[in-house]
Amino acid sequence: MTPPTPEHVEANMIEKMGALPESLASAKAIDPRFLVEHAMSSRFSTMDENNPLDTKTSLMIALSTSIAIGNEECAAKQTALLKKNGMTQEELAYLVKLVRHAQSAAVVSNARAAFDAFIG
Repeated sequence: MTPPTPEHVEANMIEKMGALPESLASAKAIDPRFLVEHAMSSRFSTMDENNPLDTKTSLMIALSTSIAIGNEECAAKQTALLKKNGMTQEELAYLVKLVRHAQSAAVVSNARAAFDAFIG
């Protein structure tokens, strides 16, 4: 399989998301191959034909990750795609609750060394 061209990737992203994400537009200005690399990474993950998860579930996991790492641009684009794939407000609220719980658990886990300094 030959990799797509940067122009093909850009057109596909605009078709699916309504616009090229600003971060990728900036990356493209430096080196258009960033678009192809990003597309290939997506094809290997959420868009993989062998993905055992349905599209909505894959996008919900991606959205959870984007929220957790603070990537607002991706979170906005993924949310738009999820709305098209039938995600409800109730599902979004529960997803955010899960991410919030995971983040708070990480804070407690990251504090272990500090806790242990006082225990023993």
